[in-house]
Amino acid sequence: MNFPEVLLKAGESGVYLSVHAQPGAKSSVLRGLHGDAVKIAVKEAAQKCKANRAIESFIAKELGLAKSSVTVTFGHGSRSKRLFIDGDVEMLSSKLQEWLEPLHNNPASK
Repeated sequence: MNFPEVLLKAGESGVYLSVHAQPGAKSSVLRGLHGDAVKIAVKEAAQKCKANRAIESFIAKELGLAKSSVTVTFGHGSRSKRLFIDGDVEMLSSKLQEWLEPLHNNPASK
């Protein structure tokens, strides 16, 4: 499945991912699509960047990357975020496509 460029966009040294954050959830989980973004729920509250750090850590863990590879670059105080994932563009695109593939069959948010 190919995702729209607004959701997943290649950069020079990595990829950008659009995320809709759901802080204060019961568990950290990939929820589905929310418009042109991936909806990610995290346990941490949206206070003092706790939810941002949790989203970065969640994505890094899901993709098997170092935490330092994933950074919120836009939307620090908003639910709508843009994250940069540092690394080989082809490898990251492949990992993200694989991780997001279940959304092809079940795109609705929970």
